[in-house]
Amino acid sequence: MKKIILTILALLLLPSMLYAAGSCTETIKNYTGGMVIVSFACTGDSANGSIPAKAFSAAAMALIEGTHWLAQVKVYPTTGGTAPDAADVTVTMNGMDLLGGKGVNLIHATATQDTLPYSSFMALYRYPPVTDTITTAVANQGTGSANWTIDHIFSR
Repeated sequence: MKKIILTILALLLLPSMLYAAGSCTETIKNYTGGMVIVSFACTGDSANGSIPAKAFSAAAMALIEGTHWLAQVKVYPTTGGTAPDAADVTVTMNGMDLLGGKGVNLIHATATQDTLPYSSFMALYRYPPVTDTITTAVANQGTGSANWTIDHIFSR
């Protein structure tokens, strides 16, 4: 009987544990000059401030894959939201961090900060062409329900 009660309790709690993570909403701005901005407006988990890694949508990839290169990543606290902790951002494609570690402490509680793509192997800033799905992840953001926006700026 005890096992049955524990199993039922686990089944009731599992959905809330699966959906506890924060989230990001994607918006796409396509400019006539060829620039595209893919933005993620993020809200950290209410308990620990985390968000799951977020892959670009098929619509975003259709605009930039094979035609654009990553020019800049800009991060700022969302106006009117809860300020985030200083946190790290990685932007990956095929498992490679396109920021080359320059996303460490990119999220700031009050300031807008940005970085250019960087190759830690070559020790040079560079502009990688988009050839596959891009995924953005945030680490070390611990303020519950914090709000921040990440702009991924692409050019032709």
